[in-house]
Amino acid sequence: MKIIVLFCFLLSTILVSNAQTFTGGGGTIPDNSAAVLFPITVSGLSGTVIDSSYGVESVCLNILHNNDYQLTIQLVAPDGTTIDLSMYNGGSGNNYTNTCFTGSATTSITSGSAPFTGNYKAQGFLGNVNNGQNGNGIWKLKVQDHNWSSTGSLTSWSISFSNTPAVPFIFSSSNLPIVVLNTNGQAIVDDPKIISHMGIIDNGPGVRNYMTDPFNDYDGNIAIEIRGSWSQTFPQKQYGFETLDSLNIETDTMVLGMPAESDWVLYAPYNDKTCMRNVLAYDIANKTGHYASRTRFCELVINNEYKGIYVMEEKVKRDSNRVDISKLEPVDTTGNDLTGGYIIKIDKPIGGSSPGWNSIYDGIPGTKIHFQYDYPSAVDLVPQQKTYIRAYVDSFEKALNATWFANPDSGYKNLSMYHLLSIISS
Repeated sequence: MKIIVLFCFLLSTILVSNAQTFTGGGGTIPDNSAAVLFPITVSGLSGTVIDSSYGVESVCLNILHNNDYQLTIQLVAPDGTTIDLSMYNGGSGNNYTNTCFTGSATTSITSGSAPFTGNYKAQGFLGNVNNGQNGNGIWKLKVQDHNWSSTGSLTSWSISFSNTPAVPFIFSSSNLPIVVLNTNGQAIVDDPKIISHMGIIDNGPGVRNYMTDPFNDYDGNIAIEIRGSWSQTFPQKQYGFETLDSLNIETDTMVLGMPAESDWVLYAPYNDKTCMRNVLAYDIANKTGHYASRTRFCELVINNEYKGIYVMEEKVKRDSNRVDISKLEPVDTTGNDLTGGYIIKIDKPIGGSSPGWNSIYDGIPGTKIHFQYDYPSAVDLVPQQKTYIRAYVDSFEKALNATWFANPDSGYKNLSMYHLLSIISS
């Protein structure tokens, strides 16, 4: 009996001795969305390779901040693997106090409340850093404050390694369609589009989809790029792509049961915890008889790496199955031909250029509402068309702003704006 007890004691001692914690300092967190990296140098790990048998067990931190919702907090491993610890959580609450992210926690940080004292599941998969990399090196806590009017600082943080590490997440199946991309070693960038292969597994309602299933919805090449403006700063990127034929020429194709077209969007609902806000708004619009993008929820895998829940949706464009308006030619400068169709949008400028005009009314105090040309493009519109559409939108806004806006003869309804143009807010 003494021998057994002694053996158990020695085994317990060995396991405990393999638990290693490394502590780092802190500093100010600026309120201008700038990413601040707080490093910890890890050396002398019991095992050089970190995996499911020995690796990162927990990350703990203390942050003083007066508006936790504005914070994004990530762990960056030596090989560059980045894990979302907490992104836009806590509402207007203050601080992270002795907050630890562990693989064994039962409560997600998204369900917690400030100051988040105790153990939580990370918003991402903490175990994904235990991927066979060398754990010795520089680990970083990446913190950003997106408020511009809040203040905060990291007091301290630590990272612990042990024989009971967080387990990597392995994606194998879903009740949602699975979109699988293979870029053949290329990085997807903002511009230009790269040629990649896309396969979609969709076995139908009520039937589970497995990564081992054949591609039965789409199986071919696409031209893909990162899309968006502010959203490009998020770890979960959004993508725009075109379906291609066997010669890599753009071609109209049905995707997930939606009408055939060549231009599509993989929307990432990264900062929407419900993942449903856009989909719900588009569905309501369609059910009231007005076009909005059709959508399908899906799971995305890129180069064997699971990227999360996405929304496959139609890119807004002139098409009989999308924005069904007349084609406008440069010669259409008089009479009924001049009236459309047009597509204009209110959106962030991309690439520093946003041809269009400012509204006659202000938006948020001190800001201008800027209308941008979408279809036809600014270079394809002739002066008469630019003058017409601006005057028409001006008249619509004036009618909407007037005390008699609901008058059936002189109010905004009489302008029949929906039939002449589509205003898209992206």
